[in-house]
Amino acid sequence: MEEQSRGFDEFSVEMGSFEMRKVKKFDRLWKITTGGSIDQWPLVHEDRVYFGSLNHVFHCVDAGTGQLVWKYMARDRIGISSPSASDGIVYIGSYDQNMYALNASSGELVWKFFTRGEILSSPVVWDGAVYFGSRDKLIYALDAKTGDLLWKFKTMGEILSDATVHEGKIIIGSYDRYLYCLDGKTGDLVWKLRTDQEVVNSSQFAIVEGCMYLSSFDNNLRLVDLKSGREVWKKRLAQYGMSCGTVAHEGLLLVPSRDGNMFGLDLAGNVKWKFTTTKPVGTPVVHNGRVYFTSEDMNFYCLDLHGRLAWKRKTQDMTWWKPAFWYNLVYFGSYDCHFYACDSATGDLVWKFRTQGQPSSGPGPYDAFELSVVTPKEVVREDRRKEYNAALAEEGDADAHFYKSRITYQTSTQYQSRGGKYQVDSDEESL
Repeated sequence: MEEQSRGFDEFSVEMGSFEMRKVKKFDRLWKITTGGSIDQWPLVHEDRVYFGSLNHVFHCVDAGTGQLVWKYMARDRIGISSPSASDGIVYIGSYDQNMYALNASSGELVWKFFTRGEILSSPVVWDGAVYFGSRDKLIYALDAKTGDLLWKFKTMGEILSDATVHEGKIIIGSYDRYLYCLDGKTGDLVWKLRTDQEVVNSSQFAIVEGCMYLSSFDNNLRLVDLKSGREVWKKRLAQYGMSCGTVAHEGLLLVPSRDGNMFGLDLAGNVKWKFTTTKPVGTPVVHNGRVYFTSEDMNFYCLDLHGRLAWKRKTQDMTWWKPAFWYNLVYFGSYDCHFYACDSATGDLVWKFRTQGQPSSGPGPYDAFELSVVTPKEVVREDRRKEYNAALAEEGDADAHFYKSRITYQTSTQYQSRGGKYQVDSDEESL
């Protein structure tokens, strides 16, 4: 610690030599406490709005008035996993390791399916089946009407991502750093693509002309060919990872980052504009020519398609995930235990719904990262050369030879004595 402080005081490295380094697996979302906070995007279905809260309750409210229609109590938190609906049934996952199917009109339980891990992946319904992932490292396909297991696929990491369905294929990311493409009917692997960090995509992937835009915690946005799984290009956009979905709209890519930036890119990945907040931002939605998104800085934002602020609404705690719309209203939840309905044109509050309990809490957004100093190789070599020359002048050839060996291998060698015994475990970096 003293050596680092001395280095900073003497300005021994340039500012360009600093970078954020990911030092542990991103596990923040598994550690969120119980409470009345809302940590998912809502579903609007037939004049009703559906959303869960971390106090174990799944709510159905009237879309126009905000009056409670019914609620269902799970055994643990309902968050991150966001609801889907099909044929009069609403599907929602829970930290209690169950996927629930509820009657959309009454809230009565139709079926539930138990996995061996918390479910933070949002269910996706396609062709009579429900697809989702679990912390037990499995991807599931269930019969949408009965909840019977159709197939499951084993990965090597927890699954927080949502599935995307494209031409009969299921595309989903895992904490094992892979993006998987599976046959939707059989669960057979079609291809997989490795990234450098966890793949956490809490939304549908943007697909344009047979290619898909993929973001991951390695800070890169990738263009992936969907037939082969081949990476076409990648572009680094962040330093704290990317965990929300990219949205494509009329030649514009909207890319959120955990650095607090909302990027507007062209389809080749070139930055056209950037809107900056102070905390991570959620998946955007384009509605009536405007861009709407949440942020952990406690604001809900509305921009035009050129990245200019139209309006923002302040809440009492962070907001997260993406909003939903119904006529002229935009809906979103907050950690302040309120669900908001605002005029989408002006941001004026129309109504808000209060959940029960106190706000939930969790680790900070950047607890998996630390600041590290990266000294350019030419600076390292010059410093080592000076140290070697000093040793040669002061200690004689024998000690200098040992010192040369030590500084040559100092990042990859284990020393047993000053006699120069060493064991090389990686490539030599020569002077």
